[in-house]
Amino acid sequence: MKNPTLLIVILNLIFFTLFSFGCEEKKKETPEERLERIGIAVADKFAKRRAERMDLCKEDAIKIAEQQVDSILIAQAKLTSIDTTGRPPKPIKPDLLEITPPKDSTDVKPLFEETPDTIQ
Repeated sequence: MKNPTLLIVILNLIFFTLFSFGCEEKKKETPEERLERIGIAVADKFAKRRAERMDLCKEDAIKIAEQQVDSILIAQAKLTSIDTTGRPPKPIKPDLLEITPPKDSTDVKPLFEETPDTIQ
């Protein structure tokens, strides 16, 4: 082991250093400073509480508005009826085509005068 006395000296130095800083005298607070500090703390708590309450009120107002809007939309949907099962309208009839007579109006006659004999 190393020198035990050196270890004891170092530990004593650390202890006395910490002890000397721990024994410092704290600044005494005057009653006016204390009242001012309390007033600031109360104002901060009041502001936080007010902000929380405003948030809750906004959330409640939004919920109520959503419910009213939903009920209005449902009521309007029930009033308007869209009938999708009806018949489609009749189709438009096309115009009749105009029949034009042929340019050649002669009678049709056979191509050959006699019937040819197929057996020879």
